[in-house]
Amino acid sequence: MRIESVHIDAERAMTFGSPTHPYAEIEAIRAIATAEASLPALSVLAVVDAALARGERRSIGEWTALAREAVRCGRSDAATAQAYAAACTVRLAD
Repeated sequence: MRIESVHIDAERAMTFGSPTHPYAEIEAIRAIATAEASLPALSVLAVVDAALARGERRSIGEWTALAREAVRCGRSDAATAQAYAAACTVRLAD
């Protein structure tokens, strides 16, 4: 699959979501982040994955807002990834 195809499919899922798969937006963001090697977004998704594994069930919007922002930040360095992961941890703790 070409990166352009991943972007089209993932952007569509981010825009419209999927009532049959409540985590479609998270997976769409993961596809974009992986295709772009976006460390900040992947770090946020790692925190979200850990929260899901612990059984936390919050609004998908809470989880995806920061991940979308991380994808769009345009940076992919370790310091930015750590900052986004820390911000996500704080938001999930509220």
